[in-house]
Amino acid sequence: MVNEKNKFTVINIDPDAHRFRKKDYEKLAGIGARLIEVKIEKNISKILQNVDVIIFTGTKITSTMIKHLKKCRFIIRCGTGMDNIDIKSATEKGIMVSNVVEFCTEEVSDHALMFILACCRRLKKFFILDSIKTVNNSGYIGSINNQTLGLVGFGKIARSLAKKARCLGMKVICYDPLVESDILKSFGVKKASLQDVLKNSDYISLHCPLTEKTWHLIGKKEMELMKNTAYLINTSRGGLIDEKSLIKALRNNQLAGAGLDVFEKEPLDKDNPLLYMDNVICTPHYAYYSEKSINVLKDIVIDEVVRVLNGKVPKNLCNHEVLKNIKQ
Repeated sequence: MVNEKNKFTVINIDPDAHRFRKKDYEKLAGIGARLIEVKIEKNISKILQNVDVIIFTGTKITSTMIKHLKKCRFIIRCGTGMDNIDIKSATEKGIMVSNVVEFCTEEVSDHALMFILACCRRLKKFFILDSIKTVNNSGYIGSINNQTLGLVGFGKIARSLAKKARCLGMKVICYDPLVESDILKSFGVKKASLQDVLKNSDYISLHCPLTEKTWHLIGKKEMELMKNTAYLINTSRGGLIDEKSLIKALRNNQLAGAGLDVFEKEPLDKDNPLLYMDNVICTPHYAYYSEKSINVLKDIVIDEVVRVLNGKVPKNLCNHEVLKNIKQ
């Protein structure tokens, strides 16, 4: 039986990733919603039967989980990527799905730029040097001035990175079949095919979502097109790169190096060769993080939940076709 004070139940199934604040509980309570933060367990199906909203981050929302939902009207991800939810099953069930896309634009573009600079200056190699005397015999070190940055995807993060890179004297080209040349031109960016980006860039930075079509977008054939002096940067999704092919290409000196914040399997296995290469910089999927970005993320999530529970459509609805399946 539902308490009048708790007309709705909202569950956060990834509390270790993001725990909500006192003000979030209070805001939800103001509309008669109770927030529960609980990890996924074997008996989660019983809990799911009674929830109105699911908040998730890294947990995979499968069709099996969705089948257990009896009254859920909304699922929202604390983040951008939507590769860990079965959107089709949610749509068929009449459940609206949303994510948060505008909370870490500057943080992620900063991180990508950090990778570019760190790779250029070979930071990892020199960070472990015992003596400055060995620098002169440690191979080529360059400058990013007048170098070409190739972007794959031109969303908000890529646009932010393009602005920053151009301020540092880089030329920027981009492959994004969904963006018109005039828009790219307004950012001082030249439109190019994926093949041309791979062939002509000194740094290639990935900024596209992970889908069935983009899985292993950068594989063996694509790496063979790249300069052997080029660096591959990924702050988007690990599955965009064929990791085995990348490791092989790095070992064979087909590429100069890489800067990676995301991986095919996370957390990264301790024996993954990428961790031990002096031309590869790895960070633990935290490009999105800053105190400001996390607070903005939580604000947006709670606002969207309140919006839906008040009978409205979320601002960033990912499955618009679901509206046909929702009983008005």
